[in-house]
Amino acid sequence: MKNITVPLLLIGLLAGPAFARIIPYQAPTDDPLIRNNPIEKPVADNTRKPKNDYNITINYELGMHCTGFDFSYCCILPPYNSIQSQVVKTATAPYTFPQLLKADPNDPTVLVDGDKRMKLEYGHIDNTFSEGTKLAYWNIPYDVNKDGKYSKNENVGNAYFTHLYIYKDLKGSNPKNTSKDSEKLRIGIELPIPRDAGPSGQPLKNGHLHYTGDTGTIVYTKSPVLDNVPIVLTNPGIWDALGLPLTPFYDELMKKSPLEIVESDIRPYQEAWVGLVDADSGKPVIDSHSGKPVRFIGTNPIDVPNCANCHANENANGDKFTLYKQEKAFWKSLGASDYMADLKATSISILQIHDARHGTQFLAKYDPSSRATQNRLGNDPVLCQQCHADNVIGVLESKGVAQVLSGSKTRESWDTPIVALSQALHRVHQTMRPLPDSEGRTGTCAGCHPAHRQDGSMDGYPITPDGKNFYAEADNRDSKGGCFAGRDVHSNPNKENDGVGTPEHLNAVGQWLQANVSKIGNDQGGKGMWCTNCHNQLSRELYQRDNLENAFKQTGTTIRNQSLDEIAKAIGVDRKTLEQKYLDPKVIADKDGHDSPNKSGILLTWSKERMAPDIGVIAMQEDKPLIRKDEDGDVNVALLSANPSTKLASLQLPEGATGVAAVSYDAASHGRDYWLAAGEPHCADCHAPPYVEGQGGVAFPINQPGKYSLMRYSKGHAGLACQACHESIHGLYPVRPIVDTTTYKQATQYNPDGSHGPLLCASCHEVNESGVPIVAEGLTWEGKKIKDDLDAAISWIHGNAHDLGGKNRK
Repeated sequence: MKNITVPLLLIGLLAGPAFARIIPYQAPTDDPLIRNNPIEKPVADNTRKPKNDYNITINYELGMHCTGFDFSYCCILPPYNSIQSQVVKTATAPYTFPQLLKADPNDPTVLVDGDKRMKLEYGHIDNTFSEGTKLAYWNIPYDVNKDGKYSKNENVGNAYFTHLYIYKDLKGSNPKNTSKDSEKLRIGIELPIPRDAGPSGQPLKNGHLHYTGDTGTIVYTKSPVLDNVPIVLTNPGIWDALGLPLTPFYDELMKKSPLEIVESDIRPYQEAWVGLVDADSGKPVIDSHSGKPVRFIGTNPIDVPNCANCHANENANGDKFTLYKQEKAFWKSLGASDYMADLKATSISILQIHDARHGTQFLAKYDPSSRATQNRLGNDPVLCQQCHADNVIGVLESKGVAQVLSGSKTRESWDTPIVALSQALHRVHQTMRPLPDSEGRTGTCAGCHPAHRQDGSMDGYPITPDGKNFYAEADNRDSKGGCFAGRDVHSNPNKENDGVGTPEHLNAVGQWLQANVSKIGNDQGGKGMWCTNCHNQLSRELYQRDNLENAFKQTGTTIRNQSLDEIAKAIGVDRKTLEQKYLDPKVIADKDGHDSPNKSGILLTWSKERMAPDIGVIAMQEDKPLIRKDEDGDVNVALLSANPSTKLASLQLPEGATGVAAVSYDAASHGRDYWLAAGEPHCADCHAPPYVEGQGGVAFPINQPGKYSLMRYSKGHAGLACQACHESIHGLYPVRPIVDTTTYKQATQYNPDGSHGPLLCASCHEVNESGVPIVAEGLTWEGKKIKDDLDAAISWIHGNAHDLGGKNRK
């Protein structure tokens, strides 16, 4: 198969402020975070040509994955970190084009460049194993088939993904066109997951990336109304290693008993590496510029949540729930560190509170006087998604309330589904522990989600050991580290001096947030955005009203290009409500210090009553969905369009149908529109076209045609993933150096001037004095030549990207 030559005039699709300026890089000195961490200034010569023969981009699909590492008692999220890459052969002359390299069609692990056949090795620096001293997962028994005994491969590591299945391969092949359960190959059962490997079988180390081809990497899952729902784990045209059980612990730090782990051992910004080797000999491919092996590093963030700060003390337990004390004392008697004893106690606290409030019996057989050290519950560990729907791992169907309480194996149609895991967790914690700062913004985001630092310091940690907001009298955005706060371009006061050198291109929403919240980029010395400025109901309201023809040009129907007054009117609120509940929601505390469900814009995000976007159009029979049942009696609706805003009159009705209807995410997934769905923020919420994502399609139902895709599934210029040039959400270039040291040095591998991202045109092209590719000097944007106008050039490549919904270019 021939490699397709594609013009990489500039790279990527914007997800935040635009590209770095093409000037010899100068390190800023006005930020103490940078001043105290000096970097070597690059030589200014030869900054107009690519510095590498090949560029291997490295990114991940989650903004910051958080997981526990001890699954003896319970688990909210399993370990799951991926490496995703694309490989560009750079231009060798002013008028030659770079090439986006693909695989041998007969071997998805072999990369082809003309006559050269290579493979992409991968691993993580000083992180080569997990199970054992870093992870208790495969070593924890779990009765996967529910026969009352533990057979081979029956453990938590194989129990977590049994809802996912394939029929033949990871390309979505279904040779018999069936949904029969007996034909399914379930992950963790018919396809057991090896120790220290991901659900696709790829190992944590000593593996090769595989190419996703024209289909992407696809598994299936089941929804309440449709069997064989495709879950696109990776888009087409990407090299990947999926779901690796990465932990935030370096090998060197784990030469001790797991009971001795302390919180300062956590290193959240792990370094993945990918290198080119000869496909036959395995010898490294040598770069002609440096004389060194072609090998790049990238960020793979993984952190541990902060549950123990409330659940290992009286904060969450009060005087009523006391079992945690005995659990903590037991582990302390065995020599456990305070941190590990608190983690064990936390699990017991959570399960005891859940039993008391929801009628479950997780601790019915728990014996606090037991001397057992592996499982003291008396039953299998509790995996939250066994009952709660959770789109982030593809569990689309919840168990029923009565089903759980009665112990029934089946759920009747009348039984109320248990709320989505995201809704259950966020709603109760935001209500009971809103933790506002002095500005009224909730501190629960950073309080619960990970905020550990790469240097191991706990100084200025956003949640105190007794579960209070460290910044209650200050500003949450003063945080010194975390998933987002103070980390990426949206909260980097030095972004203009540290990489970004062109305008933000904001719409009315973005302009309001810059003027009233961020204040970065308008000479007001601001601190940037906070979590709730993006994760809010407004993103859903905008998404619902999109029916795009071309996402990059934003043609079609949308309200994103309107004024705030017009947007407020369109979603049915006044301007003041839009600002206070949708743009910058604050905690509205009651007399007990709890957030107020009927008043808080933050809690609106997790409200059952709010609008959930439509997911598609189905056939109707009279006033009910047209139903077909498969060989196993499973219900399947007739999906007519993945674009819920399509013209209904254009749809052809199947036999027996009398009409059509657009239905919401609520009707299709008990996980609603949380995560990997329309509820996630989009770049297009704040940025004006063409600095937006492409539309969806390939990854339906995670994204949809006619709607903006999630950035992690979006492609822009020449088929490159947005993340290839901007890095991944929450860690977008340029990051602050002392917070995320891994990403900070990543972009310098590509940019000839040593700047810290996004990637420059010169990473792949030869450019002129303005940083514009010489091969593109004759092009125009909005009537003016881009030759001497970098911003116009950047706009051209964003605006002229092929809007293919994630498909590969032919």
